[in-house]
Amino acid sequence: MESRRVEALADGVFAVAMTLLVLGVHVPELPEPVTGAALLAALRTLVPSLAGYAVGFLLLGTLWLGHHNQFRFIRRADRTLLWINLFFLLAVASVPFTTALIARYPLQPVAMAIFGGTLLVAGVFLFAHWSHAVNAGLVDDEVTPEAAELVRERMSMAMVACLVATIIGAFLPKAGLVLFGCMPVLSMLPGRVDPALAGEASTTD
Repeated sequence: MESRRVEALADGVFAVAMTLLVLGVHVPELPEPVTGAALLAALRTLVPSLAGYAVGFLLLGTLWLGHHNQFRFIRRADRTLLWINLFFLLAVASVPFTTALIARYPLQPVAMAIFGGTLLVAGVFLFAHWSHAVNAGLVDDEVTPEAAELVRERMSMAMVACLVATIIGAFLPKAGLVLFGCMPVLSMLPGRVDPALAGEASTTD
């Protein structure tokens, strides 16, 4: 089958998950009369929720970019790819809950493990998604084995970074939070895969 409906489902799940993140940030309710000082004090209590929203949104955006970039080259889908995609989206749809959990209990190792574990599971399925598409011949013929391997290497590095952040966070929660906050920034950095895939895209466009 064609891959467009798979993309459409993924885009819908990502849109809902990214929107749900902000629902974890509640407008503070203050008794009348409301003063500026009281409002500022109440807003300061929202900092963990706002930070969780920002980090969760950017991490979901990173996963969406990875998924979107794969479908620049995936032209067909089989039953196995559909199921891998569903399990990937299952993890994606869980991110709003795990983000709210870590925003509520930022210094709890259990919350850190659940948050990081969910992202790691999503990364594993995204890796499996690309690997199956390449091995099953569902990508453009122009995608070289070297370019496909570079994509795997970049995703592997992201999973290692997530695993390291989760493990460190289990012992040093504040350090883990900082590492998770840096992960979207690291994904913005150019890598060896970008020129390789740019060349492939120019031949298929």
